[in-house]
Amino acid sequence: MGPLSAKRARMRLEPEIEALFLSEPLLARHPRARWLVTPLGGITNRSYRLQAPGADLVLRWPGESASRYLDRSAEGRNAAAVAALGLAPPVLALDPARGWFIAAYLAEARPLGPADLADSSLVADMLGHLGRLHRADIVFPQQQSLFGAIDLYLALAPTPLMTELRQALEPIRLTLARHPGRRVPCHIDPNPANFLRRADGRLFLIDWEFAAMEEPLWDLAAVTLESPLPAAEQRDLLTPFIGPALWPRFELYRLALMLVAASWCEMELVSGNAAPELAALRDARVASLRRGLADPALPAWLAAA
Repeated sequence: MGPLSAKRARMRLEPEIEALFLSEPLLARHPRARWLVTPLGGITNRSYRLQAPGADLVLRWPGESASRYLDRSAEGRNAAAVAALGLAPPVLALDPARGWFIAAYLAEARPLGPADLADSSLVADMLGHLGRLHRADIVFPQQQSLFGAIDLYLALAPTPLMTELRQALEPIRLTLARHPGRRVPCHIDPNPANFLRRADGRLFLIDWEFAAMEEPLWDLAAVTLESPLPAAEQRDLLTPFIGPALWPRFELYRLALMLVAASWCEMELVSGNAAPELAALRDARVASLRRGLADPALPAWLAAA
């Protein structure tokens, strides 16, 4: 065992997590000292890679701050339902009451990054993967809505900037409420890092904490928020999923999602979350939203949606 592996093996987690190595059969088959523990990234939750002879796993453990606005008991069940469809890594153990689950770690897969959104064929694969989720015969226990999310985050952190932007989006809220679309199972947070890609090109989605029933426009619009592809190329990629009649509604969804992200970041920052990317993401989304609100096409979208 090398120095790094020895350090990981010695890493002690909080007592409740350490107890799993004795109580959970999947982990108890190896002595605790045989498990290598590697912390993985996460803004609002704790994830650990657990390695032992013949085992390579991910433990998802609920973070404290997100319990204010998420039902942590739902994530493991959501992930298991989607894994059964082949769209997510297999879930091997879960405890909904305590909010944790264990999934297979896909060592041969890599998370996507912002640079991947410049690859039109890969973006098409991402959209197709989401389309399969949207057509799936499953029902998530939660329902989501754009302004329900925004208003929840504002209630937890009613800063002047977010309050001002929320007021500016009221015409969008009223327009979208006139003709609600059909709700389908949605990921809700399909940012590139939540897509894993194997060498053979197969995609998997992870992080199902926000998953809910919503209009598919939420997921489709979210994928495009960071894409550097020209607008015309993005539209071509989305045409199989969005007909011309839905395009104005899609554009309004994009604008509202910018405030969903910005108000979520603001709430996390106000609550003391020190993740370094939060302020940068908030500022980027606010800047994009202001540009969108100044778009001369906005009145036409409001009239046609």
